[in-house]
Formats: sequence, C-alpha cells, structure tokens
Amino acid sequence: MLFRVVFLLAGLACLTAAAHAAGAAPEVVLDPTGDLQAAPHGAGNAYAPEILLYDGVYRMWYGAQARDGHDRIHLAESSDGLVWEPKGVVLDHGSANHVNDPSVVKVGNTFFLYYTRAPVDVRDEIALATSTDGVTWQEEGTVLGPGADGTWDSLLVGRPSVLHEDGRFRMWYDGRRDLPIGAPAEGVPKSDRSVRAVGYAESGDGLTWTRPQTEPVFGEDAGGVHVVRVGATLVMTFESREGTRLATSPDGLTWQSQGLLVDRSGTDIDRFGHVTPFLLVEPESVTLFAGAASSGSWDRNRIVRVPLSAPQRQRLGRR
Repeated sequence: MLFRVVFLLAGLACLTAAAHAAGAAPEVVLDPTGDLQAAPHGAGNAYAPEILLYDGVYRMWYGAQARDGHDRIHLAESSDGLVWEPKGVVLDHGSANHVNDPSVVKVGNTFFLYYTRAPVDVRDEIALATSTDGVTWQEEGTVLGPGADGTWDSLLVGRPSVLHEDGRFRMWYDGRRDLPIGAPAEGVPKSDRSVRAVGYAESGDGLTWTRPQTEPVFGEDAGGVHVVRVGATLVMTFESREGTRLATSPDGLTWQSQGLLVDRSGTDIDRFGHVTPFLLVEPESVTLFAGAASSGSWDRNRIVRVPLSAPQRQRLGRR
C-alpha cells in the first residue's frame, strides 16, 4: 500500500511538472525552403533564431543548412512577429562548414553580430561582423577562440549570446574539451563522457574579449544558450531533447537550474526537442522562438514560436 501511495504521489508530481512546463502549441513561422535551406537530405534545416525590433520591424537572423551541407546566416522580417518574410542570406563564408548561431546587439549606430564559425568539420570559434543597417555586414574575424590546452573549452567554443550592459559587452557561450565518440571530426580528442558547459567572457569594445574566470559558469551539458535580462534577473534558456530548459542568475556568473520552461508539444513538429531557443521579451508578452527538431539526428528543424503562458512568465519574474 505504501509503495502504491508513493507511486501515485510520484505520478502526480510528474504530471504537475509537465503541466508547469506546458504551454501553447508551437506554431511554425519559418519553414525552410530552397536549396540554401534544404540541407543535404532535402527536407530543410533552419534554426538559431535571433530577433530584434528595429524601426518598427521585427528582424530575425537565423541559421540554415544548404544542400552543400554548409550553414549560412539568413534574414527574415515581420511587421507583427507572426508572419515572416525571408530576405535571403546575409552572411556566408563560402567553403566554411559552419556559419550560424547569430547573436545581435545594437550599440549606438552599429549592429554587432556574433556567430559560430567552423572553417572545417565542427571545431567552432566565435566570430564578429558589424553593420550600420543590419543587412550588409563587414566581417571582423575571430573574437573568441578555444581556451588554452587542458581547459574545459580547449577544443571549441560557439553559440554565443551577447548583451551590452553598463558600457560593456557580456557573452555567454558553450564549449568543449573533447567530442563524443563518433563525432564527424578527425584528429581531435573524443570521449564517451564528453559534455558541454557554458562559459563567460567580457569586452569593452566588442572586439577584444577576456575570460574573467577559467571555469565554466554553468554545466548540465547546456548548449545553444540564449541570455536575456528580465528585471533584476538574468534568464538563460538552452536546448535539450526534452524541450527548452531554464536557468536564472542575479549576476550572470552564478546560475541556478530551473528545469524545463517549455516542454515538447507531443507532436511531430518538435518530437525530438528544441534547438537553440530564443526568448523575445516584450512589455506585454514573452514568446519563445526555437528550432523545432522533427528528427532524432537534430538536422531537420523548423523555426517555431510559442507564446508563454502566465505560469511560465512568472517563472521568469514576469506577470
């Protein structure tokens, strides 16, 4: 009898947690089309949305994989955040394997676009491009490379999320010291215990970056992070096969895991999780945008939006 009571209580706890994470169903707002978004399998692969409201227009920079297997950064625009019009590729390194994961901040009259670049295979670094209009970009080169030998991010760094606060640029990114067994790269460390972590860097001018500490600021195999300020709290969302996960921090250096923010919907749209989520925080609403994974290989993604419910917003400190 006691076992049955415990079992029922555990079941209720699971149902409560699921309801806590559940919200509106995901709505596809960008379905990848054309050769530059088709991916080698032809079914399409678009993800890593980054959104900024500028001059009354929502702009979304996002990554997509072309039939040649290489990723490029695209732009889409919307008047209402609901209906999006693709504008085409805005950043392309030609033969580079990976140009993706944009994070855009506007400081003064300049747009700063930080992104992941992998010249070959999956050994990522973080690069910068600048612009006066958000459409035509000037490449500034690598601004953050892997850490020193023996450090937690000594192999690769990528998927930056950047804020500009109090006159300084602040970056959160994911990194690794090795890759999982079977990863598509040769001559690099691999381990069956390979995990990601989240690091932190700062800059005064957006070009020269330093790592204030040698250890990661967050673990949990977190990657594809997005950091946004909600009042006095910094909110981090990150990708997972369960959905979009959440962590919060008072200072950006000490983070507390808060579990799932938005669960998978249970439909084929995001059956295998959420990739590179982004929270659009506005005065009257908070909306999740993410790559919805319809394949277990995470290479068939469409960009979806999910308006957060009142309980979900409350977890961010919003009503």
